[in-house]
Amino acid sequence: MMEYLVVILIVLTAVLWIWALYDIISSRQKNKTGLIWLLAIFLLPMIGPVIYFQFKKRY
Repeated sequence: MMEYLVVILIVLTAVLWIWALYDIISSRQKNKTGLIWLLAIFLLPMIGPVIYFQFKKRY
């Protein structure tokens, strides 16, 4: 049972990570802010996308 939860968590994290990468790359802003978000997502793979989606409208 625990293995299924781990697999689900990994899949959800990967989907959120890919979605955040796509959103950053396809956004119109091609400045330092996008690069900082990319670094945050790569360095913090589990919490980076969550932080990005919480604050993306504010930058």
